[in-house]
Amino acid sequence: MAQSTPRFCSQCGSPLEAGHRFCTNCGATTDIGSNNPTALATDEQATLASNAAQNPSSPVATIPAAKSAPSEPTIMTANADSTVGAPLSTPATPNAPGTAAIPATPAAPAPNVAGATYSTVPAPGDQFYAQDTQADVIPPPPPPDSFVSSSQQSQASSYYTPPAPGYAAVPDYARAPKRSRAGLVAIVLLLVLVLGGVGLYFAFFRHPATNNNQNSNDAHTQQNTAGTTGNTPVNSGSNNGTPASSGPTAEQLNLQFTYASIQMTINSVQEAQSFPGDNSTSQGGLVRITMMENNPTTHSGNFAYGDVAHLRLPDGTTTPAVNSQNPLGPDASTNRTNWLDFAVPSSNLDLSRLVLVMGTASENQMGISLMPTANLSKYRPKTLTPNTGFQYAGLNWTITSVTESLSADNQQAAKGQVFIEVTLSATNSTGSDFNAYPGDYIRLKAGDTTSSPTVDFTFPLSIASQSTGRGTVTFLMPQGNASFTLMMLARPTSPPVNAASATFQIR
Repeated sequence: MAQSTPRFCSQCGSPLEAGHRFCTNCGATTDIGSNNPTALATDEQATLASNAAQNPSSPVATIPAAKSAPSEPTIMTANADSTVGAPLSTPATPNAPGTAAIPATPAAPAPNVAGATYSTVPAPGDQFYAQDTQADVIPPPPPPDSFVSSSQQSQASSYYTPPAPGYAAVPDYARAPKRSRAGLVAIVLLLVLVLGGVGLYFAFFRHPATNNNQNSNDAHTQQNTAGTTGNTPVNSGSNNGTPASSGPTAEQLNLQFTYASIQMTINSVQEAQSFPGDNSTSQGGLVRITMMENNPTTHSGNFAYGDVAHLRLPDGTTTPAVNSQNPLGPDASTNRTNWLDFAVPSSNLDLSRLVLVMGTASENQMGISLMPTANLSKYRPKTLTPNTGFQYAGLNWTITSVTESLSADNQQAAKGQVFIEVTLSATNSTGSDFNAYPGDYIRLKAGDTTSSPTVDFTFPLSIASQSTGRGTVTFLMPQGNASFTLMMLARPTSPPVNAASATFQIR
């Protein structure tokens, strides 16, 4: 059995597959005859066609085929009397070697003769110069390689998939171009920028307002704790000394001291434009000091805070208390809270540089530095137990304790002076009672100063026989002395009572 000779594409030289009308590589047609030129009509054929056009009633003329060219189809038209055949076009003369191709000349259109009908469909049995009408319509050839870039050719070849049998491959120029992702990326970036801007707006313009409201609410619910330190806001309220305005500067303290026998503890100091319960018309700011007060004595505090409380500012100037929760000292055996307000010329003060001055100008004043680590030891009472014994008026006496302080009997010591409180014990072993007023026979000497007891004392006026009497006597002495002498004066009684003395020291 004879094998068929393989065929190659005349366009790209690739092998042609059997049954395919187009090259699977470049898309060129595999029909060789489709590109053959038509032959030029002979003079005899042209003459017959001209006569037929001039004499439409003449018998049917048959146009012979040219001898030098293959037979060509003709289109036949007919009417009731005659049939005329004419070529569709004049074929081009085949190229001779070394000569240029002569293009085919289209045939002149037949005149518009009455009664004649021209059809473009050939009659049965006639020849037609075109390809077989039963064959598939041949699509136009692809564009030259010059119109297709090398990058497209290489890309097409890399993704090339052989076509299914009976189908021609789609050429590169007919393929759909790949879509770029740049547009999608730009849209995503735009969305990110828009959402980010909205988030920043709510973070910086909306959220801080919410935080301020929350902080303002928290300031009304915090509790003030005595004895803690640190720059933190304290609670609000008209009775606990917290600022009404937002954002106060506050310092938690735990400073203890005694003024006029009243035990005081400063809990906090704070600065703001205004406070609850304040009626000051100051154009600057206010400083509020909150404290606890305890009066262990049997007498009420006989002072007013507007007279005895002053605030020393960093520049050395002082300002009195302009308002207070309780303007007077506490009653006997009373424990309470209190706050004092001071007008200051400016805000944003350094609270640790403020000093609370307690006492009038004629009193032994105390300067309480409003800082957590303030040293207040010099304002605290000093107590010693000398247990020094001596005899007076037949009784055995003992100095059991002595105390130096700035206040006694609900009074603050005078400027440059201190109170010395002496606790005595006397045992009467005689057969007679001892009766005497302490102010008549007891003195305290320090340096050149000799003082009598103050009015308030607790030592008994009478000590019965075979009993012991105990009590205190208090003296106002110059400040700065360390050595003291308790003097018992002689009494011109019967029998007479001789003088006696005892020495003690307070360091």
